[in-house]
Amino acid sequence: MASISSLGAGTTLNLQDTYDKLYTAEQTKLTIFDTQTKTYQAQFSAFGQLKTAISGLETATAALTKSGALLATSVSSTNTAFSATTTSDAILSDYTVNVQQLAKGQVLMSGSIASNTAPQGATTGGTRTLTITQPGTTTPLNVTLSDSDTSLNGIAKAINGANGNVSASVVKATDGDYRLMLTSKSTGANSDMTVTVTGDDQLQGVIGYNSATKSGALSEQTPSQNAKVSVNGVVIERQSNTISDAMPGVTLNLKAKSTADETLSVTRTTDASKKVINDWVKAYNTLQSTIATVTKYVKVTPGAAQDSSNGALVGDSTVRGIQADIRSMLTQVQGGDFSIMAQLGISQDPVLAPDGSSALKVDDAKLTKALSDNPQGVINYFVGDGKTTGFATQLDTKLNNMLSTSSINAGVIKNAQDGLTSTLKTVADRKQDMSDSIDATMARYKAQFTSLANLVSQMTNTGNYLAQQFNKS
Repeated sequence: MASISSLGAGTTLNLQDTYDKLYTAEQTKLTIFDTQTKTYQAQFSAFGQLKTAISGLETATAALTKSGALLATSVSSTNTAFSATTTSDAILSDYTVNVQQLAKGQVLMSGSIASNTAPQGATTGGTRTLTITQPGTTTPLNVTLSDSDTSLNGIAKAINGANGNVSASVVKATDGDYRLMLTSKSTGANSDMTVTVTGDDQLQGVIGYNSATKSGALSEQTPSQNAKVSVNGVVIERQSNTISDAMPGVTLNLKAKSTADETLSVTRTTDASKKVINDWVKAYNTLQSTIATVTKYVKVTPGAAQDSSNGALVGDSTVRGIQADIRSMLTQVQGGDFSIMAQLGISQDPVLAPDGSSALKVDDAKLTKALSDNPQGVINYFVGDGKTTGFATQLDTKLNNMLSTSSINAGVIKNAQDGLTSTLKTVADRKQDMSDSIDATMARYKAQFTSLANLVSQMTNTGNYLAQQFNKS
């Protein structure tokens, strides 16, 4: 609001000071709206913190609904000719493995050429097409070459620029002895390359090659071959040195030809399973800590003002409902060998955290024993039927409902924040209405004070005139 300058100037009245004090007094009417806005914004932000913590717990809970995370396997053997990785589908067993040969990709090389920069094709004034086909690729590699691109360097650059299944390089044996080398990026018998130049017979005579007949200007430096590995006496042949479809849940990565049979041992591991469970406990404790922070209450003496360090959602019924819903899940009895969480070594920590929250703790020895002795029982406890039973399955459904942003079936967090958004808009509208009312009031004061100042000024002028007249007489 613009201030009034020089109101009452020329008079004995200090109307400007009075006006300013009235203005300041009117402005205090807006303070309550600023306080309310700050409070509701803090609550909105606190619900955002709560949403983040619930989302973290939901992510950790969803991981517990996947049985594979609780049936982790690992390779306990040390192998040299190969390495192996496993999934939860792997069968616990010892396998006798012998790598008979590694898969290789074909390598072709041109004859000796005196220059790596001199054109090797005919001077046509046009272009020619270099095509490389391989049985294992559905689309041939086609490269268009101009007259200036037919040098060894130009051909290699064009092939590599096409980013296909073949790489090219120029090898310098000695001065005046250069070779074009083509290497298949894929391994196995399906990697054999046939090189054809269309539109330039001269260049065809330099780099052409037919893998079916093993004839042409190029020579085969490295023949292609499939990988062969014997597993428990059964020979497995594949195009690649990575074999993932021979044994359920096991991927072999062949590294060298075996000098002797090796044993591949697939065993159950509890480390990955324990991590998933411990991550869930950590997420649960984080949520409880967040709730303790946003609902923090500092006791005050009777009659004193509330402490400013109180949480933004202290006493909020929505937060209490969320906490109660989640805590009630901990005591629900599940069917199966493990019916309560404490049987897995997960229990309430009797010692409160510094923020006043009550956390869960994990007895590692008890959890390890449960996972080692009865992993399926642990899965049954957390996963159940994957639809309506199982601790993690049920909790995940509950958390997703809480976090739902659907306009039809919104969760408690969205409802709370939408309510606060609406309230903030109402406060802003009321503040604007009050501000408009103050502007109108101050405008009225200005008009009244201006009239008063004019009247006083007129009276002062009249008094001065009469005084002059009396002095003359």
